[in-house]
Amino acid sequence: MTTPSMTTKRLLFLLLITPAQSILQTATIDILLPGVPTPLTLLASQASFGSSLVSYTDGHRLSSSRPAGVGLIPTSPPDDDPYLCNESYGWTTYSNSDSDSSSSTYNNAAILVPRGQCSFERKALSAQRLGASAILIYGSLSSRYSLNVTNTTNDDGSSNNDAYTRNDYTIDDVIWPIDKQDYDCNNGQAFIPENVMKNQLDFVSSPGGYNVNNDEYLIGNSENNLCVKYAAAADGGSSSFISSCESQRCLVTGKNVTDEGSDGDNNLKYEACCAWDFAIWLYADTTLSVEEQKEVTIPAVYLTMQQATELLDLINGVSWNNGDNNNGNGDPIVMSMYARDRPSVNSSAYVIWALGVFVAWM
Repeated sequence: MTTPSMTTKRLLFLLLITPAQSILQTATIDILLPGVPTPLTLLASQASFGSSLVSYTDGHRLSSSRPAGVGLIPTSPPDDDPYLCNESYGWTTYSNSDSDSSSSTYNNAAILVPRGQCSFERKALSAQRLGASAILIYGSLSSRYSLNVTNTTNDDGSSNNDAYTRNDYTIDDVIWPIDKQDYDCNNGQAFIPENVMKNQLDFVSSPGGYNVNNDEYLIGNSENNLCVKYAAAADGGSSSFISSCESQRCLVTGKNVTDEGSDGDNNLKYEACCAWDFAIWLYADTTLSVEEQKEVTIPAVYLTMQQATELLDLINGVSWNNGDNNNGNGDPIVMSMYARDRPSVNSSAYVIWALGVFVAWM
């Protein structure tokens, strides 16, 4: 029997129903390799800043101007600014009016840059100031780490502007990845011995903490990946880690355990767990000035770590075959970004909503 109070609760439940949005890969990236007629397509997520991507149909219509994101050559950022964050640190200023060599390097180019060390929109702003036509930001293990940076202080109490250049940070200054948000130990767990941790991994390099050379020891399905080599025996060992960790990547969590070795001594080991590798939405940076926010007009997209590895391997392969892709020897890879076609009505959402209402009404 339905009582008035139950009816009231159900009505209140209906009022609380609001639309939910998941992170969808709403863009496609068509990659045309030299001599290959059919492009390879990767899915990507988009940004809440910059220009919108055109649909595939609109991108292939005859037009006197090139649509944003179409017909671009993938290019690396400057060698001394691999994360495109030097402007954020105040170390440099980019401009389209810089040298001709810089302008030609990034003309009709999409800069590929790893996530981390500064915001997505600041990376896009720097890419645009370099003359690029788009930016592709991809996931990285390094983006899950940072340092608790501080300026050193002189004897007289004055402060030095060296927070991002100091070389005396310790492991106590590391801001570690977050459980369940960045990694999940249920998908794979390992315990790396202290001596291996100190000799092969580095988390205190300025400015971001994580040393990119760590990737060699934290990615892959061979025992070169320390998480495969030292996978927890209780979880099935290395074979279990390979099968359960879909990303094939792991993050050192900052947690450690002590166990008794065969020599009777206590051995310190550092926990490492399977890293998540999901599509994310590129949110705007609210710390930018209004003028800087308006300045960003190039499209920006995001690739997962695994997708980025596939793309970078293709680029490196073509560059190797051509001698040097960036110097124009041989045909380059051409990349085009499009907005995916989406139905105007999401029928599955209505079915789920109706099912939820029915269950609540019972």
